[in-house]
Amino acid sequence: MKKLVTLVMILCLMLTAIPSLAVDEHPPEYYEEQVQLLVDNLQSWYEENYGEGHLVEPFEEPVTVRVVNYYGATLETNMATWNDWWGETLENNRFSDAIKRALNIDVEYMWLKDGSDYDNQLRLEIMAGNLPDMFLVRNQTDLLQLAESDLIMPVEDVIEQYFTTHQKGVINSDGGMLLEMATYEGQVYGIPRNVSDTDTFSYIWLRKDWMDQLNLEAPKTMDDLKNLMIAFGNANLGGADKTYGMMIDSTLYYSTRGLFAGFDAYPEFWVTDGDQIVWGGTQDNVKEALSFLHELYNDGLIDPEFITQTNGDAQALLWNQQTGIVYGGHWLAHALQTNLYDKDNSIDWMCVALPSIDGEPVEQYLTPNKRGWIAINKEYEHPEVAGMIAALCDFSFVSGITNGTWWMSQDSAQELQPFQGSVSSWDNYNTWLNLLECYETGDESVLRGKAITYWSNLTTSSQIWAWEHMFGTGEYTPMRVLADAIDNDRIHYDAFLGAQSELMIDRWSTIKDEQLKAFTKIIIGEISVEDGFAAWLNTFDSMGGTEITAEVNAWYAESQAAKAQ
Repeated sequence: MKKLVTLVMILCLMLTAIPSLAVDEHPPEYYEEQVQLLVDNLQSWYEENYGEGHLVEPFEEPVTVRVVNYYGATLETNMATWNDWWGETLENNRFSDAIKRALNIDVEYMWLKDGSDYDNQLRLEIMAGNLPDMFLVRNQTDLLQLAESDLIMPVEDVIEQYFTTHQKGVINSDGGMLLEMATYEGQVYGIPRNVSDTDTFSYIWLRKDWMDQLNLEAPKTMDDLKNLMIAFGNANLGGADKTYGMMIDSTLYYSTRGLFAGFDAYPEFWVTDGDQIVWGGTQDNVKEALSFLHELYNDGLIDPEFITQTNGDAQALLWNQQTGIVYGGHWLAHALQTNLYDKDNSIDWMCVALPSIDGEPVEQYLTPNKRGWIAINKEYEHPEVAGMIAALCDFSFVSGITNGTWWMSQDSAQELQPFQGSVSSWDNYNTWLNLLECYETGDESVLRGKAITYWSNLTTSSQIWAWEHMFGTGEYTPMRVLADAIDNDRIHYDAFLGAQSELMIDRWSTIKDEQLKAFTKIIIGEISVEDGFAAWLNTFDSMGGTEITAEVNAWYAESQAAKAQ
């Protein structure tokens, strides 16, 4: 894994920067200059850096590609501004403009939909026989059904022949798992559009100012963690009427994922157990974690109201200074600044390595993250268009040729691309490494992609505290915890990558709902740990969990055999 991450980072940092225009200008000529910069430099940049200028050589005669796409609220809002500034629309914008000028490709949108309606609309169009030339498929089952119906073409040769070295690195940055998920009868039918997998990595955030005042060290074990909760409560440095040890919410897993991992328990994932796969929610280690949570609940260290609270509701404990411990994502720093630090600059938070039952380093599981897969109509004559468009979109972000025109709002700019943006599965980590390089050298020209925006946030935004606590050089940041896990191979992936069977489609969502109910009852003491966990296992079996596990293992055996060939 370390070699893979290193390779992708090298690919990202091999690039040479060219100065660009100021980001805060938006007259018509600024748009024109930025688009033309991209058009003028696209082919020469790929040739100079990779010897791959031929992959973005424009067609002699215009080529049309019919596509569909989805959008979100952020893009809709930004598009109103961009339309006012530069006349852009969802169908005709900086990307379609540059693609036409640089590659002689006309991007024709058959339709666009709000993201919540996209999958259903795509299914209706497929049933009606209105298949685009290229399109993003977000659901694995939909993709494999298209392959089974012989409506789309295999894409391994397309990737090999027409995609750039950089994009191949992105596609394979998860070790090929999204490619495996798109495989039907030994052939790959979808080109992955990766998203950072580490967005679901769990961190523990602690009130550093309280720890400093009490002269306490970061917890290494679960006993240490509980003792820290008690110490915070006894000291009550926030002055609250009632304090709690840690924050959790009714959805349970996001706010306890790191705690479960500290018990080597993974109730959200299929995990390997010898030469078999088992559902993590049925393993005995989960029972140990539930016993610990029940103990915290019994001791008054968990707010009993959590059973009805969303994560947003539960965060009131943080803002009211009723707790100084929370598990969550790296982005929690934004809310910590807005709701606490901005009101009192003496407040400080830190991220440390997750505590574990025995003090040993914690291992975490992730799920391959994606926007979807590019599928190509088997009747379309120019599959190379997929690679050409992907190359141009990559170039706009990683080359340093252009500036804010392409990256003014990272989320909406990604959506604006014809096939949505695609970044390394280790994008957070790679971005942080890129930022460290800039910190060390003082040379902003080394910044690429999201690091350009993040550097601005780190140095000039109103949220500098939050960005420093996420992507800065400090000792106690999420990225340092993540880097340690990556460097020491303590990150694993969900062991089941196959499509859901009919039984799984019918039962799995309900089974997971029953798991959440059972675990909540155990935590609040409605039923004992032993009896509650035994009852949950019976429920799992009676609802088809055993049969589903057998299906998952049949897929696993087939997958392992294919890899061994």
